[in-house]
Amino acid sequence: MSGVRATRRQRGVAQDFANQLAQMAVGFEAMFVGGALANEPDHGVIELDAGSASALVNGRQAILALAGYLNKWVIAELERKSLERSWLTSAKVRIQYLQTHGNKDKSDWADFAATATVVSEFGETSGTFANTQPLVRGLRTK
Repeated sequence: MSGVRATRRQRGVAQDFANQLAQMAVGFEAMFVGGALANEPDHGVIELDAGSASALVNGRQAILALAGYLNKWVIAELERKSLERSWLTSAKVRIQYLQTHGNKDKSDWADFAATATVVSEFGETSGTFANTQPLVRGLRTK
């Protein structure tokens, strides 16, 4: 896109993409990262590449269902907006988290703050969103 300026509508499409990605990253599905955070410090960073469905937790590779969920959304959103896959160069989300541990009567929670960065034909844009979710640590067995 060198030398060509994106229209207001095109910038809006890219901005909407980033805003939705940030909101989804710390929405309902975020509670399921609890198992991955169980042995992590109380505060840290989750990095998601929504284009490749890969994830890092505090710099270490992790398998997170959230990364796959966001990847499926990216693919569906491109199709819904009739955009070629080549339109999207990069879709990454950085989530800062702060865990709060409950006692045996209360569940664990985390405060999440996400920044999604989207690079497309229309340039680079970012969106932010914060949310608090309970953490699902996994099924307990006897």
